[in-house]
Amino acid sequence: MLNRIGNIKLDLYRRIINKLNRRVYMKNSAVWLPNYSIGADVLQDLEHICMKYGKRVLIVGGKTALEKTTPKIKKSFENSKLEIIDFMWYGGECTYINIEKVANKCSIDKVDMIIGVGGGKALDTVKGAGYKQNIPVFTIPTIASTCAAITSLSVVYTDKGDFDSFYFFEKSPIHIFIDSEIITGAPAKYLRAGMGDTIAKHYECMLASRGDQLNHSSGMGTEISKMCVKPILEYGEKALDHCEKNIDSFDVKQVILNNIVSTGLVSMLVEEKYNGALAHSLFYGLTILEHIEKNHLHGDVVAYGVLVQLAVDNNMDELMKLYDFYTKVKLPTSLNDIEVKNDYEYLKEVLHITVNGPDMEYLPYKITEDMVFKAINEIEKINKNT
Repeated sequence: MLNRIGNIKLDLYRRIINKLNRRVYMKNSAVWLPNYSIGADVLQDLEHICMKYGKRVLIVGGKTALEKTTPKIKKSFENSKLEIIDFMWYGGECTYINIEKVANKCSIDKVDMIIGVGGGKALDTVKGAGYKQNIPVFTIPTIASTCAAITSLSVVYTDKGDFDSFYFFEKSPIHIFIDSEIITGAPAKYLRAGMGDTIAKHYECMLASRGDQLNHSSGMGTEISKMCVKPILEYGEKALDHCEKNIDSFDVKQVILNNIVSTGLVSMLVEEKYNGALAHSLFYGLTILEHIEKNHLHGDVVAYGVLVQLAVDNNMDELMKLYDFYTKVKLPTSLNDIEVKNDYEYLKEVLHITVNGPDMEYLPYKITEDMVFKAINEIEKINKNT
């Protein structure tokens, strides 16, 4: 059977599942929420906000991100008592080795604070280094495809780019500087993928927490999760159009805030067991198909997983509402959109891994491989009939 599947990276995914099952759950009830600001001129406040935390600053990020942000950062630090020690590339991958390299740089140069610039992997590297050195972290996201800028964890990979583990911290970054002008100038596909991942946060935490008596934090998080859907459905189509035209509009800002802030707040507020469900588990199952992560962004594939989850849950009204929106913004609605064959034998191992993933451990009912495959085909029928 594995020969027929061909390019499935089964051993890799088994390592992923093993590491996911060893996730550390925070045992205290403390909730740390960051501050954030958004706008085209938001980096003007960088020096004013950071000066309360020391004098020596290290800027770390991706190469393109540093290129885009350095002029604004330097302008903010003009005539400042703060000293920029260096602009450092984060290493290209969020690994424990790169986290250690940045942490060592902070130690050797006696850095008081660290500012992370870029996408999720760069920001996760910076957060890990700041945690190791016990120094304040500030973030400047340059794309809005994840909530990494605001959350108190890092997703760590191997040197080869394969998932390694989650690295949890007690506190999130102190302040997130969301430069809407820079994010709007990034490829629109990242904003779209962020919308898919954000939408999933609501449907997954609502399914996982269904029937439970929620504590205050989880109850607040699930209520906030409604903001992961409504504004995106309202502003998402215009926001993508404006992003493609480099227009830093009200609509773009609303989607950016949802992708980064709404999702991040939900992730930090709800109990860890509510932070995932079928949509993400199907994504992890599909990643054993080699082309998935090479050709498709995380949020795009997770968005498709939301449709499958809704079909399994027999929530067809919500499914069709999202389906109509997906077709407008070109999020995946079918197996063909993610280059996957509709064949049970081809999908057998994907289905097996999906239903046995850690995100499926705390759901209100058992979901089987047959249920997922049936849901996939219900969505295929919708694609044919519309």
